[in-house]
Amino acid sequence: MSFFVADNKIAINQESIAVPSINGLSYNPGQLIELRLDPAQVKFFQPQNSYLQFNVKLQMPSDAAGEVMKLMLDSHIGAQALIRDIRIHDGNNNALLEEIVGYNIATMNKYDYHCNESLRNKRALVEGAGARITPHGQLGTAFSNQNTAMNFFTDARGVSDADESQLKNASYTNVKVCLPLNTGIFGNDKVFPSMLTNGLRISILLEDSQKAIRMLEGAMLNRKKKLNPFIHSSNGCLTTGAFTGAASGATAYTTIFLTQDNGYIEPDNLPFAVGERIGILRLAPAPEIEQVFYTDTKPVIQKIEFISATGVTESLLKLTTSSFQMTTGVANNTNASHIIFSDTAHTTYNTTYQVSDVNLVVQSLDMGANYEADMLRRMREGGTINYDFLSLTNYRYSQLAGDIVAQIQIPLENRRMKSIICIPVDSSAYAPNVQLTASGTYSEETGLGNQDRCGLAGISDNIQSYQFTYGGRQQPARLVSTAKTSSKTSVSQQHLIELEKALTSAGISGQSMLEFNRNFCIGRAVAVQNGIYDGRNRQFSLQVNYGATAPTKNKLWNSFVYHIRRMTIAGDSISVEV
Repeated sequence: MSFFVADNKIAINQESIAVPSINGLSYNPGQLIELRLDPAQVKFFQPQNSYLQFNVKLQMPSDAAGEVMKLMLDSHIGAQALIRDIRIHDGNNNALLEEIVGYNIATMNKYDYHCNESLRNKRALVEGAGARITPHGQLGTAFSNQNTAMNFFTDARGVSDADESQLKNASYTNVKVCLPLNTGIFGNDKVFPSMLTNGLRISILLEDSQKAIRMLEGAMLNRKKKLNPFIHSSNGCLTTGAFTGAASGATAYTTIFLTQDNGYIEPDNLPFAVGERIGILRLAPAPEIEQVFYTDTKPVIQKIEFISATGVTESLLKLTTSSFQMTTGVANNTNASHIIFSDTAHTTYNTTYQVSDVNLVVQSLDMGANYEADMLRRMREGGTINYDFLSLTNYRYSQLAGDIVAQIQIPLENRRMKSIICIPVDSSAYAPNVQLTASGTYSEETGLGNQDRCGLAGISDNIQSYQFTYGGRQQPARLVSTAKTSSKTSVSQQHLIELEKALTSAGISGQSMLEFNRNFCIGRAVAVQNGIYDGRNRQFSLQVNYGATAPTKNKLWNSFVYHIRRMTIAGDSISVEV
């Protein structure tokens, strides 16, 4: 009697193959990237180990003096923010295997909750996200990954002692990124038989630049103000060096010395560039007041250097600027009193980017001629192949700011549903410079400032409670309170418990809940472990209650339904069961 049976084993060779885009060499915001996977070149591949590779270069609208600043991609998801929508067809372009509308919104949600320090650093190196390098946040602000000392997107700006070369568009470099595609097919651990689908056609729609490009947080007026550089004096002296201001005949200044707070001790470490226009803000004593300059022209940085000044025991960063006069005096060496901020984008500021050299790098598998012949023989004899993968579908709903109660109908068409995650993003129409500087956008929480990733991250906006309705009854049985979360000062526990269950059912490991209010979302797990829920022909809705306080922003609800999708291959036909 045999207890052990050795199955037939075959040797599998694996190699990386780069598949270039077929409709151009470079792409601008809003354009479409087309990729074609040739079945003769790649018959089988490992999706989970494949990735999208390209170069991205950021550009300012002008590089004249007073119009420059350091830019970077979104610090949470990097170059993933450049992908708005993605569609995957079979090679004959007959069957739509997968479509994700709002891909960067879903990726933002996944990366915010499936996150730890190791993952952040890896995404910074591979995907162009932000990294925490220097000890910023020493004066009470949260640590920032959007204040990268060595900005990956610009070349090395001089040396550690002095920088007097103005930042130019030519200073922005082509940064190569490698993006794992967060789709069902490319997130699957099962080998994909591309020879049976006649390859794949992948269409990627690029996002508008204002939703993907960010300022450094340490230079912003409307974010973490205590992360900005603090003014030491006009001459670097402990006893003299106050800025004077008067109604007439004020002194003209050309230098500003900065304290070492937040680790600003090198020119490359500073979130400002030569040629950048700056302003001054008084933090203390309250209230905050922006300084007014006589000439109505704010100073422009001409040189940044690290020097030893008279009367101080440590060296300081010195900014040499164009001449300016002040109406209000600033005392010298007043820690936590006055900060500087970037005022470059005070008017229309249309940043842009260019994507080039796009390749889909797939891990091709050679299964051997005998295996391929046997598979084709079985298909000719009437066999079928079922390929299951966890995918997501986005159902959108638009809500006006004045709605006190929102009854969101979700027209489900998914047979094997796992969970739903609803993300209300700010859909207000902001000018490019407004979103870049976070001026007048949604206020996230005290001490953090306004949101600068509008349209990608969810906002609570005074939501007091919610409840789903499906299967002929309300789920859960009682309203789920979000009042404490919406207050921006506390946590609504039941809301996070429901969200964690939904993330787990969606295949997202909730390793971090730090962004529970900065990227607000509502989740509901409709099945646990290996279970599924048939959502077809069901009345599925979400009721959101705002209580007495009306929301302040128009919102676009993105309801991502995570479900098991099945691709069935029979003969020459391919069908998809959603």
